[in-house]
Amino acid sequence: MSMNLSEFKKILGADPWNRDSETLRARNAEPEFERVAEDAESFERKLQSALNVHPPADLLGKIQGISKQPSETSNNWMTLALAASVLIAIGAAGVVWKQLDRLEQVETYLAEHYALDGKVTISQAAGAIPEQKIREIMTSLGVTAGPQLAERIRIIKYCPTPVGRGAHMVINTDEGMVTIIYMPDTQVQDGELIEFDQMQAYLVSLDRGSAAIIGSSSQPIENLEAMVRSSIKSGLLDA
Repeated sequence: MSMNLSEFKKILGADPWNRDSETLRARNAEPEFERVAEDAESFERKLQSALNVHPPADLLGKIQGISKQPSETSNNWMTLALAASVLIAIGAAGVVWKQLDRLEQVETYLAEHYALDGKVTISQAAGAIPEQKIREIMTSLGVTAGPQLAERIRIIKYCPTPVGRGAHMVINTDEGMVTIIYMPDTQVQDGELIEFDQMQAYLVSLDRGSAAIIGSSSQPIENLEAMVRSSIKSGLLDA
């Protein structure tokens, strides 16, 4: 039985980054589910960014000063408890921000992104995707997908990238299914090859942003560079 929207929202409320197979199937089935998921992820990113607080340089000294003062009233203890809670919150925020900072690294992002839903998305790949869907997603990101790429796409969907939203694609090649992650606002070292978990990602710098071509260690993914570079271009398709 398919998941309804209410159940989908409850799952994302508990974990906005949920990538289990049932949740991904529901997300990919209907545009409304995709919008709800994107909103949940956007809110989570804003919440994490809000935790990036920096304590005043003299906060620790003030707390230590409070602890040495005579306890004439209970206010000192309340102040001390409040200050301590601020330090705890700052510490927790630091942990969260360090995790976010790790995700800013393209290598880590690609490995973690693929571990979450790379294989699942490939398993869902089927026939050709309607041109309208490809156009809708790519033009919303400010680029086009040329015919060489578009005719190979078997799945396309929005996905989070190190900087904003991008597109997650699965394409059909002579060597099997290959994943392409388009990252509109992420810069990479052109031609760099990254290896993780028996997979490899070949980075391509584009006129807007970048793309990662991801395949198994036995797939000659670098051979797809020219096609990706010539197919993903800034601008809108002609009406």
